[in-house]
Amino acid sequence: MRLIHTMAIFSGLLLSACVSKGTNPDDPFESINRRTHRLNSTFDKYVLRPPAKVYKKIVPTLIRNGINNAYNNVNMLPTVANDLLQGQWTYAIKDTWRFIANSTIGIGGIFDPASTFGIPPHSNDMGLTFAKWGDKKSPYFVIPLLGPSTFRDGMGMIFDYALFTPYPYIHSNAILYSLLGVRYIDLRAQMLETDKFIDEAIDKYAFIRDAYLQHRNYLINGEQPETGALYVGDETDNSVMTTTPEKQVLPPKFPLTSS
Repeated sequence: MRLIHTMAIFSGLLLSACVSKGTNPDDPFESINRRTHRLNSTFDKYVLRPPAKVYKKIVPTLIRNGINNAYNNVNMLPTVANDLLQGQWTYAIKDTWRFIANSTIGIGGIFDPASTFGIPPHSNDMGLTFAKWGDKKSPYFVIPLLGPSTFRDGMGMIFDYALFTPYPYIHSNAILYSLLGVRYIDLRAQMLETDKFIDEAIDKYAFIRDAYLQHRNYLINGEQPETGALYVGDETDNSVMTTTPEKQVLPPKFPLTSS
């Protein structure tokens, strides 16, 4: 039922976006996207950023790392599924072993022994699977309360959530929303260091859009993005994207736009 409601809302947003189509081929629905961007900026300023700052200030780095590791471990489920759907058998095997190692020795993913075993972080998603099978150029779309995306990636996020994560099977709304809320704040706290880059931009909306599209284009086509500042992790995140033959794809982070 939750999935039906989510898809209905997302479909309605897509239809409303189609009403006012612009001329930018990458961002044909810029008019409604900018309105959503302003909504997200307001929400971020007054609702999301304050608890994210408190979270980062009072929760020790070691504990925040463990929380992030645990959520990233859950993300290995859709990652392995999409590895298989894309025919990336080597990644599928490595990511499966990473999930097993971190789920057992790492105590539910709180710790990351897999990295010490030579199995580095890697993430995959349905948006990349859609791109793999032909949908490489998808219109940019700002999702309310989530931030930058595309039609392809937005639909992919819904399918990943519904098909490959354990969240839909959590019947207690209190537990489910608590888990999602903590992850929401955790991701925003990780992105606090990027606020200064966004604040310096003349057009914050265009800066975020271009950074997002360049980042996704890198994941799809292997082309190094010109701007990576939006995706810089905090001081505890030692992982980086590389252009080595075995490309490291990190879990996506979708911050709400800063005001």
